Amino acid sequence: MDRSGQQSSVTSGAGRWTRPSTVAVLLWSALFAAELAAIVALCDFRLVFALDDAYIHLAVADQILSGGYGVNAGEFSSPSSSIIWPYVLALTEAMHLGPVGPLLFNAAAACATVFALLRALEANGLFDDANDRPFGYLIALLLVFNVSAVALPMTGMEHSAHVWASVVTFLGLAAAARGSAPTRLHFIALVLLPLIRFEGIAFACAAIAGFALLGHRRFAGGAALVVIVSLSGYFALMASRGLPLLPSSVLLKGYLANLDSESTSNLPAVVKNMLRSIATSYGLRLIMLGLALAGCASWLRADRKALIVYLTVLAAIGAHLVFGQYGWFNRYEVYIMALAAAALLWSAAQVRPRLPALQWSFTKIALVLGLGISAMPYVTTALVTPIGASDIYEQQYQLARFAKSFYRHAVAVNDLGLVAYRNPNYTLDLWGLGSEQVRKARTAGQYGPAEMAALASDRGVGLVMIFDAWFPKGVPSTWTKVAVLRTTTVTLSQRDVAFYRTPLADAAEVTSALAAFKATIPPRDRLDIIAP
Repeated sequence: MDRSGQQSSVTSGAGRWTRPSTVAVLLWSALFAAELAAIVALCDFRLVFALDDAYIHLAVADQILSGGYGVNAGEFSSPSSSIIWPYVLALTEAMHLGPVGPLLFNAAAACATVFALLRALEANGLFDDANDRPFGYLIALLLVFNVSAVALPMTGMEHSAHVWASVVTFLGLAAAARGSAPTRLHFIALVLLPLIRFEGIAFACAAIAGFALLGHRRFAGGAALVVIVSLSGYFALMASRGLPLLPSSVLLKGYLANLDSESTSNLPAVVKNMLRSIATSYGLRLIMLGLALAGCASWLRADRKALIVYLTVLAAIGAHLVFGQYGWFNRYEVYIMALAAAALLWSAAQVRPRLPALQWSFTKIALVLGLGISAMPYVTTALVTPIGASDIYEQQYQLARFAKSFYRHAVAVNDLGLVAYRNPNYTLDLWGLGSEQVRKARTAGQYGPAEMAALASDRGVGLVMIFDAWFPKGVPSTWTKVAVLRTTTVTLSQRDVAFYRTPLADAAEVTSALAAFKATIPPRDRLDIIAP
């Protein structure tokens, strides 16, 4: 991606340690270490992720190693939101790394994203002038947050890898537009996009078309073939196990489906989602970056290859505005925000030689303000993440301790994750992510107390731990509420977890287990035992 084929004055004269890319890695290392230290300190010196969903993937990974797929031995389900992530974690689980496995992968992906992007900008001459060194350092700091390199790894999910694949694929397109052949790394990133996250399909398709239009048809054709074969193989595997082609997390949590089922408006779900994008701060930030890129495309419209790169990115932005989600620790939209930020900075490098000094100064100010506004949610998320991990520790981690170390029998939950991970006993998911029977009943609108009672009885469940608010139809009349775990959560959806004893449980055993558990919970929690 180096226009001149020579190192910039910043990278050659100032030395390796003063490059913006090196400074960015050092900044990220310090900030990430502080984030991790805060989490460990708040969680009684334990590594706990900020989302319970991370442990769903780990549970699936364990079942993969046993020849299954799901969260319970001998029962197929598809709760993972990613095709490839559970298989990656199966490798780390085979090495007995536990939660450290996804943490290492995510940290490596976050660091690699920051470094690759800054190195590419250096090679494009964005920081060539020695007077631009403070500007380069400020951009380095902003990009650490624009790609959510501090907070995102601590979700334990696949999103850091998705951001890396999106940015590296873009860098391949940008290199191709400037006469360089895309590399094997660009190919790997491109084909991984839809395998890491299903929404990666949009940018993968746009990028494949972009590479073809830039003259790399064999590269594009090979990537398309690998993507098609990989997706077909996954769909065939799911069908052979009696599972839907899309994961239950997509089918049950899919925002477009929820818009259609919950809204009284007759507008199509995609239109509602587009309107939501326009009405939210997340969508407006993305639109702001998209408009800036459109302006750059107009400025460079005579450059056909650059225009192809812009259209590829704008297509991905448009797809997210229409179909994408936002929020949940800002992890759903971060890949497209990072992609837009990368494209905007690449644009600045392209137009810089055409700008006089005064206009370049104004451009730098505009870039810093734009990236600063875009980075704001991820700065907030980085500050909140240790609290989120503490909430998981005080609620879901404690429920898992009770299920595995005190009760030691089959249980039912509605928030799947830690309770199922490395639990030798059956875990019934009453929400449906880890239970196909529940998912089908919910999808068909035939799910209520009677179905919950039947499922618990069939699976030998003696104790249920749920959020009452998630079940507006109530719980079976045969269940007895025996306790409530009260937490001071800030980030979780519910503060209180209700414990119900089913007719299959031994009352004395449940009471004894609750009493023993109560003596061990963190002082910030409170367990109210209601019935003997």
